[in-house]
Amino acid sequence: MEAAGRGGRRQVKKMNTSGSPAECPVCMTGYDGTVQRPRTLPCGHTVCTLCIDQLKVQGRVACPECRVSHAVPEGGQFPVSYAVEALIRMMRDAEVAAAAEASPPPSAGEGKGAAAAAGKKEAAGLSKKMRSFLQEQEATLVAAITACREAQSQLDQYQTTLAGWRERQQQLEDRLLGLVDQSRSARELLQQEESRAAAKEEELKKGEQGMQAVLETLRTLTTEQEAGAVVTEMFRCTGEAEQAVEECREGFPDASTVTTARKVNEASSAALEAVQAALETLATEEPRPQADPDSTVLDRLHLIWTGSLTAEDLRSLTQPVRRLLEAGRVFAVHQAEGQRRHARISLEAGQLCLHALKDLPPPRCAATLQVSEVVPPSPPCTVFLDLSWPGSAPRRVQIRLSPDTPWGRQFILLCTGQRGPSYVNTRLLGVVKKGEAGEYVKGGDYESNDGKGSCVLLPGLGEGEYRKSGRAGDVCGVVWTDPTRGECGRFGINTRDRQDGGGSPRVFGEVVDGLHVVAEAAQHRDIKEVTVADCGVVL
Repeated sequence: MEAAGRGGRRQVKKMNTSGSPAECPVCMTGYDGTVQRPRTLPCGHTVCTLCIDQLKVQGRVACPECRVSHAVPEGGQFPVSYAVEALIRMMRDAEVAAAAEASPPPSAGEGKGAAAAAGKKEAAGLSKKMRSFLQEQEATLVAAITACREAQSQLDQYQTTLAGWRERQQQLEDRLLGLVDQSRSARELLQQEESRAAAKEEELKKGEQGMQAVLETLRTLTTEQEAGAVVTEMFRCTGEAEQAVEECREGFPDASTVTTARKVNEASSAALEAVQAALETLATEEPRPQADPDSTVLDRLHLIWTGSLTAEDLRSLTQPVRRLLEAGRVFAVHQAEGQRRHARISLEAGQLCLHALKDLPPPRCAATLQVSEVVPPSPPCTVFLDLSWPGSAPRRVQIRLSPDTPWGRQFILLCTGQRGPSYVNTRLLGVVKKGEAGEYVKGGDYESNDGKGSCVLLPGLGEGEYRKSGRAGDVCGVVWTDPTRGECGRFGINTRDRQDGGGSPRVFGEVVDGLHVVAEAAQHRDIKEVTVADCGVVL
């Protein structure tokens, strides 16, 4: 028995190493229905609840299988994998049935054997057609059970989403109540100031009346003794009046009260206008298209959650927003000179990417926000170029633009297309010092695409504060060899270090990922076959 026990333990250890679907791949412990329930990450891998809690770092979880980082849902937990739980139950039932068939308990005796024989006899008495019918019914039941479990999983995720929305709504309500409290305090301050001004006005009025009486007395004097008394009273009244006027000039208006009231008034008015605009939009909004009756709960949620997003919604990556991104239905809108264009926003390797603007309209039920909400007007930021040439699929080059320079601002505009033109479909124009130290490629002619365009979108490109460098990966501005031709707005990317210590004096960025792609492009037989298939900004 002891030897058998040791052998059994060795067998379990081997199963854990090979990765049993009934066990967590992190702690190698079997799943249960309480504290170690199997939970599915967005990448598709399954980990137990306890291990996920231990893997949480700043609201994110890195999958122990594929290392992809996922944001923790608003409810705090990833959805339960009901499919894995069903598989575990089936495995356990099969094990119990196999054990019972291999060694029936002694207490069963002949009665158990007789019952089994009777069952076989009864089954043998069923017709082939009836057995086929019963098998079909069994399959129907299994399918219905699976559908119920999937619906439970969908509802679990839906409740998690609702809980997150409810929390955000509560935060918004708290902010609105705070605004009401500020408005009430500002109103009380104004009432106090109004009372203070009314009291001072009453004081000045009484002083004026007193001086008016002294003036009338002064005009009817008959003796010097009366004149002395009146003059003394006059000095007292004028002194009090002068003091009251001076206090009025110095004490009114109260700068603090007026400033507070103005700021609260502006904030309240803006909030009220936003609410009224939202209500008017709701009142005039056309009915949304109905979902397919066979769609899931989250599919319907996906369809309903359309319209305008905010940058906060996008960066929070809630489950509905993630589903919209995965379906390719998140777009940024840019309108200039009466033209409305759209840029797709994608989620790639955990990064939000805004692609170049296009004239094509977004698909139905797309969620939108403004380009200005997510794209910075000036560096520093990260942009990308997807390079492609015959025999090579598009591959990404990410460029980190240095702090604000005119060349950097122009590069952002041409990666997004906010001014009209973009780098999409432009060619690389040439390789300088090919195969030697200091090798670099040139590109960026969005005007003529042959190296003859000036490509100046913003004036004064050379007026910024640039650094000088000859390192591989540096991105620099290219100028005409003939200084009489004016400014040139093309760019160059160094693919090899310079050995002489020199370099371009107009460096405005550096390649942070994909320098090998540029180096391979430089070795292509014809550099002009290398094109920018796509470009944009990493958000």
